[in-house]
Amino acid sequence: MHLLRKAHTAWAMAGSLVCGWRCRRPIVVIESDDWGSLRTSSRADGDRLAALGYPMERSPYSLDALETDEDLDRLFEVLDSVKDSRGRPACMTANMVMANPDFARIREADFSEYFYEPATVTLARSPDRQGVARRYAEGLKRRLFVPQLHGREHIRWWEWLEALRAGSAEARTTFEMGMCGVPLAASREGHGFFAPPYQDAETLSRHGVDVGTLVREGVELFEKQFGYRPLSTMAPGYSWNDAVERLWADAGIRYIQGAIFQLVPTRRGTRRRTHFIGGRGAAGGRYLVRNTSLEPTDGRWGYSLAHGKQQAARAFRFHKPVTIETHRMNYAGAIAPANREQGLEQLSRLLQTLVKGWPELIFLSSPELGYLVEHGADAVDSLDDTAIFGSPSRHE
Repeated sequence: MHLLRKAHTAWAMAGSLVCGWRCRRPIVVIESDDWGSLRTSSRADGDRLAALGYPMERSPYSLDALETDEDLDRLFEVLDSVKDSRGRPACMTANMVMANPDFARIREADFSEYFYEPATVTLARSPDRQGVARRYAEGLKRRLFVPQLHGREHIRWWEWLEALRAGSAEARTTFEMGMCGVPLAASREGHGFFAPPYQDAETLSRHGVDVGTLVREGVELFEKQFGYRPLSTMAPGYSWNDAVERLWADAGIRYIQGAIFQLVPTRRGTRRRTHFIGGRGAAGGRYLVRNTSLEPTDGRWGYSLAHGKQQAARAFRFHKPVTIETHRMNYAGAIAPANREQGLEQLSRLLQTLVKGWPELIFLSSPELGYLVEHGADAVDSLDDTAIFGSPSRHE
């Protein structure tokens, strides 16, 4: 079975290079997930959990935390320092989690009901994060940081509430810290609640979760925060099904970010579906496929600078856009400032290498790439705000 899966993966990777949309001009897109989502609440709480015997060092997500003003300032400096052939700076598509648990209301309900609050409310509660929303807007204006939708939440709150009601020591301890458990690799109870929420219909129905509400409210929160509707989305954990795609389409989402494999949840388990860039989904959405990784914090898996450069060179040889997968954890410094500096240094070096190696390169956001997939590669010379906002008048 292991050899069969490896062969399938190799075949799918080769197919993603041969099949699908192509563009002669080198294009680089950076897709970064998890912005706005809670993880480790603070360095002090992380240290306290380690002192209680939790092996926090086993997971790179132990270093992830809500972005701070300084995190965004430093990230924008790096992105703005690298220019493409048009003089435009590097652009990060920031896939946003729009809500976090409302711990106070959940406690008042004695863990019997789930409540959420907008991520901006969570952020504004911290002195180090009160300028984050303003920096989101600044980054968008400068085309350094283009928000798109990750989801309403990035947790299976129904499993979390069940653990809290059952008296899980781990869930209760971390709840008091404003956390939804610890990363799965650091759990002593085998719990990991930061899991894909888009599950099969039977599972969601059993827990009273309406996926239509989940998608609709995520989009509404996004529009309220940013003033426009997202044209692309990235499902948490690469996990979604056709029903979710139809809901996305109804909400105006046209481009589906992902990898060569989609994880399709069914009541009998998860199956894999292969994609290539430009392929059409169940509701007509276009797939955008990541083919390069930069995850310095997760160095255990070989997501290194050399790895990223090698993958990028291969994509360009086949006239494919380079779409870089990366996560907020690589640029988060609230738990360990050295982690942020490492991530920024690796990002800077990779972008500088790509610009030097392919001087005609251009940086695009995910919705801009999707626009080219829909309208043809020649449309690159006439790209305007429509490609990001859907209408020139949607965003001021």
